Amino acid sequence: GFSRQGKEAEPGVAQYNLRILSLVTYCSAFLLGTASNGLVIWISSFHLPHSVNRIWFLQLAVAALAFCFLLPFDVATTALGYHWPFSRLGCKLHSTLKSFTLFTSVFLLTLISIDRCVCVLWPVWARGHRSPGQAVLVSGCAWLLALALSGPDLVFLDTREEGRMVFCEFNFDPPNNSSDNVVLWLETVVQRFSDQIITRFVVGFLVPLIVMGGCYGLIAARLWRGQWSHSRRPFVILIAWVTIFFLCWFPRHLRFFLELADAANQVDMNILLIWLDALASFLICAHSCLNPLLYAFLSPDFRKQLFRCLPAILDCGALGEESESAPSAGNNLDQARPETECPEL
Repeated sequence: GFSRQGKEAEPGVAQYNLRILSLVTYCSAFLLGTASNGLVIWISSFHLPHSVNRIWFLQLAVAALAFCFLLPFDVATTALGYHWPFSRLGCKLHSTLKSFTLFTSVFLLTLISIDRCVCVLWPVWARGHRSPGQAVLVSGCAWLLALALSGPDLVFLDTREEGRMVFCEFNFDPPNNSSDNVVLWLETVVQRFSDQIITRFVVGFLVPLIVMGGCYGLIAARLWRGQWSHSRRPFVILIAWVTIFFLCWFPRHLRFFLELADAANQVDMNILLIWLDALASFLICAHSCLNPLLYAFLSPDFRKQLFRCLPAILDCGALGEESESAPSAGNNLDQARPETECPEL
């Protein structure tokens, strides 16, 4: 049957507290995420030189901003007691697009770690072979892979009516509620769902985590043998990147594994799924809101342009003057720095 998350059956106080927490999370993530990612997109598009770093910052922020634009649907649904008012197709598209943007962010972060590793370990080769065009091509592959991993949501997500309420959940019911071969149907669908969950976990979490950990480990080893051995800052940053990725993304995948166990009728995990879903949503929202800005802020060019444009952001009256002067500054940077400048820690 449907994978019921049981939110509508929770005790009144617990359900109310969970809804308030979710509403605060979604609203805060939408406001902060739209502002921070919009800022990264604006500066990356109009005030940074055309470089590989600019491509990474821009696409990471675009994926995160697209995720933030989907949050108002979660706000509306949560405010209505988890009632889904946006049609069956809307249920499928909303979840698919959210998965698409999240997987895209993961794969872009993986590419950034590989790019940084290449720059640190083979700087001479990187200066001659890294180009914005190659970055666009490789990141395009990341978007396509994310789209492929998001496709199953179109198949498994569906709406379930319960009285006047409509819930957007995973559906494992046979077509037309037929009783013929129900057991065989359920076993087949759950097996397909299990394969998708494992594939997503391996391709969308485990492999990126191993790649990031390996790349940043190699960078740390090279820095330890070089001039940075006396400084803790780069090592703290490297450890923080991997740790934050693990902490923010693991609860989401754990939730899907528990949902799979619940769907296979192995154990009833309604209450645990409810709170784990809230925790995973909070961490994913925080990661999507802040991560592009944190990555971009480590770039000297981005910081320089941010502080240069900050008066225009805070004072609308100065916007026209800044918009005229900032591009010329970006052009000067473009002329002064090579296009293949490697990222800094």
